[in-house]
Amino acid sequence: MRSLPFNRRSLLRGLVGGAGVIVGLPALDIFMDNHGVAWADGQKLPTRFGTYFWGLGLTDTPTGGTRWVPAKTGAGYEITPELESIGKLKDKVSVFSGFRAIGDGKPNVVHWTGHASILSGIAPVATGKMEGPSFDTKVADALGSSTRFKVLDLSPNGKTFSYSTRNGTGFATPETSPLALYTRLYGEGFQDPNSPDWKPDPSIMLRQSVLSAITDQREALMRGLGTADRAKMDQYFTSLREMENQLAIQLQKPEKCEACVIPGKPADTPFSGSVDVVNANTKVMAKLLAMGLACNQTRVFNVVHTPGSSETYMTGSAKTYHQITHDEPTDSKLGYQIETSRLAGMVMEGFGAFIHELDAIKEGDGTLLDHSLVMAFSDTGYAKIHSIDNIPMLLAGGANGRHKVGQHIATKGEPVTRVSLTAMQLAGVSVGEFGEASMKTSRPLTEVMA
Repeated sequence: MRSLPFNRRSLLRGLVGGAGVIVGLPALDIFMDNHGVAWADGQKLPTRFGTYFWGLGLTDTPTGGTRWVPAKTGAGYEITPELESIGKLKDKVSVFSGFRAIGDGKPNVVHWTGHASILSGIAPVATGKMEGPSFDTKVADALGSSTRFKVLDLSPNGKTFSYSTRNGTGFATPETSPLALYTRLYGEGFQDPNSPDWKPDPSIMLRQSVLSAITDQREALMRGLGTADRAKMDQYFTSLREMENQLAIQLQKPEKCEACVIPGKPADTPFSGSVDVVNANTKVMAKLLAMGLACNQTRVFNVVHTPGSSETYMTGSAKTYHQITHDEPTDSKLGYQIETSRLAGMVMEGFGAFIHELDAIKEGDGTLLDHSLVMAFSDTGYAKIHSIDNIPMLLAGGANGRHKVGQHIATKGEPVTRVSLTAMQLAGVSVGEFGEASMKTSRPLTEVMA
């Protein structure tokens, strides 16, 4: 191949209307190794990981039928009515059916037990609290230490819902609109990784020195505290140390990111529970997040499309989705709730749009989605009775070649933690087991592990 006077750090410079412009180059084949899986200088493309939650599950029927579970298992599963939104990417998505949350005698805490079990590995005893940290924090510790944001939380439904927690009681604060996410990513503190004029931000240097001074006084403060206050301050100082580490990263010259192109500022959208508005926000926030991942601002994220007891609604409807799942009778001929199934399909359109945005960014030998793993799941199986059996779960993206994509794995009552453990290992986290009691497992689903 003919040698060119460019490399993956090259920038194209020119003038538009008398103003200077700088454009980073995409991940061209010439910049890659012979296999297209790493840069020519040997640095591997990073793995990204995210969780994606939506409320109220998908549609099962009283007689055991389903609107979402494929009939075929293994590779080449068929697209069912409520999975139509992933149809074009089904070869990059694995579907998991028949998995359940096991309470070991604990009551089913409606709209909470399902996803709390998936995330923490332990059945909860009360709503709003998990019995341990959510596993995404373990992934963030493994993957997010070298980026500006260790993790980003998104809530396109406009409400401050996140299920990411380090202690089971305090939850992350998400960005609740496209504009808020844009400001977080590209507002104060953002430094273009492709800029030729990079220099440390003095305000970051000041903030770091202030935090260091606070940390230096820790021992003097801790000596006069009781046990409970010591525990609180330990947690507080741990957070400060993590913040210091993230600030220190911003004082280092960033690695060039050829796929990074700074997006335009989105309009400020008013909150609405309409599923159409939530899906539109999801698509815009996915586009912003995808570029944030490509620009190496973060490698870990969590999305709550709608909370467990979803209040979304179809335009013109007098009832919310949650109400409909309980009030709507099962159609005697079709065997399922017609409006509920329609809404489930519309909610899944949000997930389909989300992963399509990740797949739209070309990177190395594939796309950003190929170098990511997104674990999508809900809180319930059959929402009408708050079932925690057959909770829908999906894994999207190639995880840098570790995920053997495009399969349907069906079980009869296996714990949901097997999928969680599989996701962690595919993301590259060194973990041998996950969960407690009947949900404790050391058995990942090797069928989807390359």
